[in-house]
Amino acid sequence: MPALSASGRRTLNVVFAITQALVPALPALGYGITVGARDGFASPPEVPAGYAFSIWGVIFLLSLIYAVVQVLPSARATRLYAQIGTPSWVLFALSTLWMMVAQFDGPTALLLVIILAMLAIALRLLLEVSAASARQEDVPGRQLLAVLFGLYAGWLSLAAFLNISTFLREQDLAPLGLANWQYAIAILLPAALLVAVMLGRSRGQGWYLIAAVWGLAGVVVANMDAALPQAYVAVAAVSLAVLLSAIALFSRREA
Repeated sequence: MPALSASGRRTLNVVFAITQALVPALPALGYGITVGARDGFASPPEVPAGYAFSIWGVIFLLSLIYAVVQVLPSARATRLYAQIGTPSWVLFALSTLWMMVAQFDGPTALLLVIILAMLAIALRLLLEVSAASARQEDVPGRQLLAVLFGLYAGWLSLAAFLNISTFLREQDLAPLGLANWQYAIAILLPAALLVAVMLGRSRGQGWYLIAAVWGLAGVVVANMDAALPQAYVAVAAVSLAVLLSAIALFSRREA
C-alpha cells in the first residue's frame, strides 16, 4: 500500500476536522441519540457537571482553524506540520468515530478502545508540539498548536478514565466493593497521575493543565452540593487540581 502523500494528509485533516465538528449535530436532525441520552443522564460522582463538556466546542473550533493553517504554504514547509499531520487526522477521525458509535448506541467496549487510542495520539501530539516550543522553532501557528493539542490531550487524560469507569460499571465490575464516592476518587487518582507525568514531560504545558483542571472543576461543581460523604469527591478534585498546578509550575521552572 503506497504511503499517503502530503497533500492527501492535509486533505484528511480538513475532512475529519469538519466531520468531528458536524457529527454531534446528527441527533438534532433525527439521526441517533445524544451521548447524554445514551447514558440515561446518569451522573456518577466522578463525572464532571454537564457544562464542562463544552470544552469540545472549543476543541472542534480550534481543529477547524488548524485544518486551514496546515494547508498554507508557510505551514507546509515546516518539519513540525509534517510530523504531526498524520497523527492529527487520525485523532480527528477517531473522534468522529467515537461520537458515531456513541450516538448510534454502539458497544461501550468499542468506545473505550477508541478513546484510549485517541489519548495515546493526543499525548504524542502534545509532546511533539511542546518539544518544538522548547527548541523555539519558527513555526507558523505554534501557539494554535499548543492550545489545540494541549486542550485535546488534557481533556482526554480525564475522559479516558471516565470511559474506563463507564465500562466497568456497565459490566457490573464497579464500584469494586467501594462506596460510590470512594470509587470516584479511585478513578480520579490515576487520571491525575497521568496528568502529573505528562506535565513533567511537556515542561508544564499550560493548556494541558487548563483542560485537566477544567475537568476537575466540573467534578467539584457536580459534587459540591452533595451530602457527605459524596462531597469528599469535590474535596479530592480540588486537592488534585491544586497539586497538578504546583507540579506544572515546578516543571516550567525546571525546564
